[in-house]
Amino acid sequence: METKLSSTITVSNYRELEVAGDRKAIGKFICQRFDERYFRPILDSSNKHGFTMMAIGCLVIETLESFYQGRRDSVRISKKMFRDFFNRETALKVFFSEDDWFYYKVRCGILHQAEIVGGWRVIRTGDLLNSVEKTINAKKFIQELQKILKNYEIQLQTDELLWSNFKLKMDAICQNCQNPPES
Repeated sequence: METKLSSTITVSNYRELEVAGDRKAIGKFICQRFDERYFRPILDSSNKHGFTMMAIGCLVIETLESFYQGRRDSVRISKKMFRDFFNRETALKVFFSEDDWFYYKVRCGILHQAEIVGGWRVIRTGDLLNSVEKTINAKKFIQELQKILKNYEIQLQTDELLWSNFKLKMDAICQNCQNPPES
C-alpha cells in the first residue's frame, strides 16, 4: 500500500504533480496536508484547549519553516527556525525577539515540561499578544498561521527559491515514507 501524504495525495501522486510542474495543485495539496494534520483536529474539536492549540502551532512553525528553507529536518536548529519564522513579515512578527522568549517559554516549555513557563498564559480571547499581561491568544495565533500557510500556497506558484526549497523538503518527506530514517 502506498503512503498517503494527505487524504487525496499519495507519494506517487505528488511525484506526478511535481514532474508536471503543477504548482497550483501542489499548493492546494500542502494546504490540505497542514489542514488535515494540524488545523482541523483542533478547530473541529468540541474540546478546544488553548494549550493544545499552541502545541500544534509550534509544530506548524517548525514544519513550515523547514519548507521555507528546504531543510530535511530541524535537528539542532529549532531555535533558529523559530527566530527565522518570526522574523518574516507576517502578523506573527510580534513574537520575534533577540532573547527568543517564545522559543524558550512556549515551544520548549510545551515540548520539555508539558507546560508554558515564565508566567505566560494562553487564552482564546483578546489580543494576539499582550506582553504586559503575558498572554497569547491561541485562537488568533492559529488563524494567523492559517493565513501564512495560504500565502505560502500562493507564493509557491511564482517564487523560484520557495519552489526549489519546497521540493527539497518534499523529497525528504517522500524518502522518509519509503525509507524511514534510522533512530
